[in-house]
Amino acid sequence: MHLYDVLAVVLLVLGAVAFVLGGTALARAEDLTALYWMVAGLTTMRASVQIARSGVRG
Repeated sequence: MHLYDVLAVVLLVLGAVAFVLGGTALARAEDLTALYWMVAGLTTMRASVQIARSGVRG
């Protein structure tokens, strides 16, 4: 496993955590906080996929 692969997995996990935080904020009816965490999760997961698919190998 290369450093880029580890970084992609870490970003994927952080994105999933952000989605969970967004879901809990949505359950508490904190719409702006939920939107923030959902966008953060989406952005982090997209970065993870781009790193994994980039073909950059160390």
